[in-house]
Amino acid sequence: MEIKTKHKKFKNFTELYEFMSESHLEEISVTIKYPDKTKSAGIMPIDMVLSFKSIEEIKTLDQELKTLATEFNEDLIKIREVAETYNEMNYFDDEEGELQTQLDNIEITPELKEAIHQLVTQKLHA
Repeated sequence: MEIKTKHKKFKNFTELYEFMSESHLEEISVTIKYPDKTKSAGIMPIDMVLSFKSIEEIKTLDQELKTLATEFNEDLIKIREVAETYNEMNYFDDEEGELQTQLDNIEITPELKEAIHQLVTQKLHA
């Protein structure tokens, strides 16, 4: 996919979002060329670009979680559950320890939990 503006071309929405943020742009006119050679054009507000950027980050994170599942020979569902719990711990106070208890009850190695924690922190909370 290629995102083209009057300013320059971008490979993904993350690059476009960074450009818009640095340039203090609230919206931008874009032409998107898809892998199947089709294209679409229109004006994108920054909040829409941010949504697509978030989707890109989640897809990248999920691909890395799949790699960890294969590497550690562990169930992907468990790995996703650990990632989701760590993500929630970054947003919610766990005063009653419910999230930590949920995390402790997922049976995977501490090394894998730490690898997942680092990934979530790096990708979603950088």
